[in-house]
Amino acid sequence: MLLKLIPLVLGLQEQLQQAVQNGDMETSHGICRIAVALGENHSWALLDQVEHWQSFLALVNMIMFCTGIPGHYPVNETTSSLTLIFWYTLQDDILSFEAEKQAVYQQVYRPVYFQLVDVLLHKAQFPSDEEYGFWSSDEKEQFYIYRVDISDTLMYVYEMLGAELLSNLYDKLGHLLTSSEEPYSWQHMEALLYGFQSIAETIKVNYSDVVPGLIGLIPRISISNMQLADTVMFTIGALSEWLADHPVMINSVLPLVLHALGNPELSISSVSTLKKICQECKYDLPPYAANIVAVSQDVLMKKIHKTSQCMWLMQALGFLLSALQVEEILKNLHSLISPYIQQLEKLAEEIPNPSNKLAIIHILGLPSNLFTTLDISHHDNDHEGPELHKLPVPQGPNPMVVVLQQVFQLIQKVLSKWLNDAQVVEVVCAIFENSVKMLLDDFAPMVPQLCEMLGRMYSTIPQASALDLT
Repeated sequence: MLLKLIPLVLGLQEQLQQAVQNGDMETSHGICRIAVALGENHSWALLDQVEHWQSFLALVNMIMFCTGIPGHYPVNETTSSLTLIFWYTLQDDILSFEAEKQAVYQQVYRPVYFQLVDVLLHKAQFPSDEEYGFWSSDEKEQFYIYRVDISDTLMYVYEMLGAELLSNLYDKLGHLLTSSEEPYSWQHMEALLYGFQSIAETIKVNYSDVVPGLIGLIPRISISNMQLADTVMFTIGALSEWLADHPVMINSVLPLVLHALGNPELSISSVSTLKKICQECKYDLPPYAANIVAVSQDVLMKKIHKTSQCMWLMQALGFLLSALQVEEILKNLHSLISPYIQQLEKLAEEIPNPSNKLAIIHILGLPSNLFTTLDISHHDNDHEGPELHKLPVPQGPNPMVVVLQQVFQLIQKVLSKWLNDAQVVEVVCAIFENSVKMLLDDFAPMVPQLCEMLGRMYSTIPQASALDLT
C-alpha cells in the first residue's frame, strides 16, 4: 500500500515545480507537506523493502527539493523548515538496521546527506544587505531560529558523515579564499563558517586534521560585514578546547578577538569567545595576560558593552588571573577594581535615587562576577594532571581577601543608605557569597566582620539574600 502511494506523490512533482516558478507558496507548501508526511511517518517501513530502494530514493530527492526550495525563509518561503525532522528520522532509521543492510544504505545515502549539507548551508545564507534591511524584526528573529534549526541538523548529520564532513567544509572554505577566478560573497563564507561552528560547538574536534588549517585560514578572511564578523568570533569560541590542546595557535586568533572587543556590534560574540578562551586555555595565556587585561580595561571604562557583557568579561578575567602568580593577580585586581572603587566612593555620598542605584548595582556586579571564576587555590577539578602543578600553592593572604578587606568599609557605607533596597542588598551579598564559594577555608579572615555586618543587616531589615549568605 505504501509503495503505491509513492508514485502518486511523485506525480505531484511537476505541479510543485510549477507552483514554485509561479510563486504560489500555498500550493508548494501543501505538496511538500504531503511528501514529508509520507517520508517522515513511514521511512523505516519503506527502507525495509530493499528491493524498492529506488522508489524511496526518488521520494527522498523530492523532499530534498522541498528543503532547498528557492527563496529566503521566512520572507519568500516557509516550506523548507517542515522538512528538517525528516532528515533526522531517515538517518535514525538507516542507523537502526543491522550492519549489512546499514552498509548498503550508507552507500546510497551518504552522497544524499552531503548534498543536504550543501542545501542547508545555502538556505542558511543571509540575503543581501539591502534586502535584509527591509526585513521586519519578527522576520529576522524567525530567520535566526531557522538557522539554529539548521545548525542542530548539521550537528546531527555529523554522526552519519563523520570527519569527512569537516574535510568537505574545509576544502570549500579553502577554495573560496584561495581562488582568484571569482570574488566570493561574504554570505557564502559566513555560511561555511557557520557549518564548522555548528559542529565544533558540540562535537569534539580535538583530533581533526583540518582544524589547524582552519585556524590558519581565519585571519585571511576579509571581514566586511557584522554577520560574518560575528560568525568568525563564534567559530573561534567553538574551537577554544582545540586551542587548549594546541596553544601554539592561540596567537593566530587572539588578536582578532581583542580587536573585536572594541566593537559594540560584536559585543556578545567577542566577549563570549574571549571568556571561552580564558576558561579553556588559561594556563597558556600568561604571556598574553597584560594585553588582554589592558584591552578589557579599556572597553570597560569606555562603556562599550552592556551590563551583561561586562559581567561576562569580568568572568573571563577571573579565569585569566587564576593562572598568574599571586603578586601579579593582586596587581591586576587593583588595576581593574580601583577606578570602580573611586566611582563607588562618590556614589556612596549621594542621596539614593534610581540613576545611582543602577550604577551601584553595575559596579558591585563587576567584582562579584570576577570572583565567581578567580580560582587562586585551584579548587576546580576541570583540569587534571600536570596543569594543576604548573603554579605553586599561594603563600600569605589570598589576593581576593586583600581586596575584600580594602573595600569592606566602603561596601558597608553603601549598604547603610540602601539597606531597604532588596536589589542592592542582593548584589552586595552576591560578592561575599561568590567569594565564600571560591575561597572556602581561605575566606576565614573575613568571617568575623562579615558575620557582624550580616547580623546588623538582618536585624534592621530582614532580606532573603542576607539569610541565604548566612
